[in-house]
Amino acid sequence: MHSARSPNGHKSGDKFDRFEKWLRDNGARFDQLEIKVYDDGSSSSSRGRGDDSNEEKKDTVTKDEGEESEMRGVHALSHIPPNTLVMSIPRKCLITVEMGQATPIGQAILNSDLDLDAPKHIFLMVYLLWDRKVNGKNSFFFPYYEVLPKTLKNMPIFWSKGELAELNGSYLQQQIADRNQAIAEDYRAICEVAPQMRELATLEEFKWARMCVCSRNFGLQIDGHRTSALVPHADMLNHYRPRETKWTFDEDRQAFTITSLQHIGNGSQIYDSYGQKCNHRFLLNYGFAVEDNRELDGFCPNEVPLELYISPDDPLLNEKLEFWTRGEISDKSQGASGRGTTRIQSVNAPESFGAPPLLKRIRVCVSSNENTRLLFSLLRALACNGPELNALASPVSASCGPIVRGDDRSSANVARSLFGFPELPSSNSVLTGSPIPFGATYHRSCRDIRHPVSLRNERAALRLLLQIVERHLSEYSTTLAADVTDLLDELAYPRFSNKRHAKIQVRGEKEVLHHFARWATTGLEVLDVIEEELQEERGSIEVSSTGRVSVVSHEERPSFDYMIQRMEEDAESRDIGHHTIVRYCADVLGSLRREEFKNIRRQRLLQQEQPRARTSSGRIWRSHEPGSSNR
Repeated sequence: MHSARSPNGHKSGDKFDRFEKWLRDNGARFDQLEIKVYDDGSSSSSRGRGDDSNEEKKDTVTKDEGEESEMRGVHALSHIPPNTLVMSIPRKCLITVEMGQATPIGQAILNSDLDLDAPKHIFLMVYLLWDRKVNGKNSFFFPYYEVLPKTLKNMPIFWSKGELAELNGSYLQQQIADRNQAIAEDYRAICEVAPQMRELATLEEFKWARMCVCSRNFGLQIDGHRTSALVPHADMLNHYRPRETKWTFDEDRQAFTITSLQHIGNGSQIYDSYGQKCNHRFLLNYGFAVEDNRELDGFCPNEVPLELYISPDDPLLNEKLEFWTRGEISDKSQGASGRGTTRIQSVNAPESFGAPPLLKRIRVCVSSNENTRLLFSLLRALACNGPELNALASPVSASCGPIVRGDDRSSANVARSLFGFPELPSSNSVLTGSPIPFGATYHRSCRDIRHPVSLRNERAALRLLLQIVERHLSEYSTTLAADVTDLLDELAYPRFSNKRHAKIQVRGEKEVLHHFARWATTGLEVLDVIEEELQEERGSIEVSSTGRVSVVSHEERPSFDYMIQRMEEDAESRDIGHHTIVRYCADVLGSLRREEFKNIRRQRLLQQEQPRARTSSGRIWRSHEPGSSNR
């Protein structure tokens, strides 16, 4: 039997011996594993992983003098090959949602139909609190309760004011406050339908249970039913990406199992992957932030929420506000969990911004993903002038028009085609009952502007993006460069400390903001080149009195194609963020450039045709002059 030991070899207490014996007596198997308690924050890992910057611990509390360390990990007692079953925890040792629902408090909650934050978590914590209080040391799970962390001081909802101040400028501060409020509201609501909850736990104990469950539960499928469970021992595995183990509930074994995916060396720590997540989710839900939160392909899932709203000084405020809110069904805030998967949130704007009551918050990372496309759609809507907004937002249908007749319809469709919209329905199609194309009846919202509107609009959108980024950066108390320097000082910012995790979080947010600042400035520089090329193309057209078109040559200068080529060559040695900017400039701005050149060529053809039309018209007119021969 392998008792829990600190990395220096001293026993950390008999409770881990009792815990492991309880599991083994009930059929659990983990013969190649041992639990270690870390006294000094070191992982004592022999993997040769350098600074272990991708490894984090969910119980990362720096202990005060006289306190027991809450930093644990699971290590291999021998070499473990791939596809080895390293842990098996029988079903009877799991605490499930259904067990919480079966308690008197769980039944009261179910019968009252309360609207709670994360209901599955609620039922797990209800069982945890109820069983600990009612059965105490006689509980079947008492050996498990003994080894659960006592304080969870690493969780941001328990941070001191000084520790929270390290997050100044970060929206995570608001999410922490929201989480605290949501937990308090759940506690009060449960106490109203089940007054005995007050006897089981205070609000602080309720918060402890909430974060215990939040950071340790597993989503499982048992008997074909989706549930969540607390799994003793398995919940002590710390996080590392890429994953090196996999877990599941094995119906044949009727047990929760963990299997190795690669070689794990003797003495090495064994990890679980908590998934690909932004650091704000790791910090809020698990109490840590990953130093280098990158995937093997270089992608970093760290996000920052950007807040967009219509300026109260915008002359098109009312028109844009209608378009801005179109299609919004229920725009409640995300709630306390702050999961960040919702692409757009509509909430009340802070008064300090002097903004109208509605803003949209969208989380973006260093990637050209769906949220980034939504961001640019919103920016283009905000950047619209009158004609652009009318083309984007005006409903087009048989019932509400606009219905355009004759030549007016033709010219209107040319204008709409330049913006990428469907043709307007003709009066004949309405009067005769002919089908109207689906696209003509589709009402756009501000989320749907997935292609540039015009050169002017795209330039205005990029300038707006730069303003938004600069506004967000100005709210932090330190710069990105200062954060990078601070994190080199492990005396001032000790490893696994709350202070360091806060610094890692805000540094990651600033990295994303700097990426979008670089995106905006690079895009504006490319637009300058495109404008110069277009101006040259327009200025190169000289039309003689006879209608002959000649092209005037200009001095050579770096072209759009040359600029993109240099950017693409540079992208091979730069980060993934630079690559997304290059693709935007080459594909999005390049498409806009091609359309503008086509427009200039159309104008050139029209200029060629107009003198011929005048000449032809003149000959016809002269043939009917008085005194002319008509024989």
